[in-house]
Amino acid sequence: MVDVSRFLNSPAITPTIDEIRAALNGEAPTKIYNPDQKIAPHAYRHDYRAAAVLIPIYHCPIDNQLQVLLTQRSLNMRNHPGQIAFPGGKHDAEDASIQYTALRETLEEVGLAPDCFELLGDLGEYCSISGFCIKPVVAEMTRMSELSLSEEEVEQVHWVPLNHLLDPSNFSYVEREIGNLKRGYFEISYHGLRIWGVTAGIISGLYQAIENHSHD
Repeated sequence: MVDVSRFLNSPAITPTIDEIRAALNGEAPTKIYNPDQKIAPHAYRHDYRAAAVLIPIYHCPIDNQLQVLLTQRSLNMRNHPGQIAFPGGKHDAEDASIQYTALRETLEEVGLAPDCFELLGDLGEYCSISGFCIKPVVAEMTRMSELSLSEEEVEQVHWVPLNHLLDPSNFSYVEREIGNLKRGYFEISYHGLRIWGVTAGIISGLYQAIENHSHD
């Protein structure tokens, strides 16, 4: 279990692609800690459905830093319209693997084909109140390709520096009542973007995986 206060006061980390790969090749935790499950355990179900997201990391030659691709969900979507997310979705029975799910959904949502990526490894699952256990798949984007956004699913995309996302001082922890239920979640701000809930939780899991490896 993660100590939220300790996490928020942890130092920033600036890993290379090789360091991320090495961290993910180790023995990862089965689950990413979700503080909301501790606050509202009765709201979480046990018949979770499998899902996957891709965390695409690109070494931008212009500013010589690692950038992460995030999507902004279409305002017309029934669930979580306008929220910042990783490309991804539910695991279909015909998908060959959970990694295939992440790559397929990325192609469908933003038009980036699987051959744009080299998979670096997986994180533990993040279980959400919506009934999904989400497997984050981390990948290096090895070639830039023109994006083709799904109008039904994606409003726009954002590139956010990885160093910003892996600096706990950029996180806040929020507790509030939503629908008469007390909830707790992480939140990250970046130039007007509000990255919160599942997405911020998964980013905290990436931080923990890399930080834990550095102490091995």
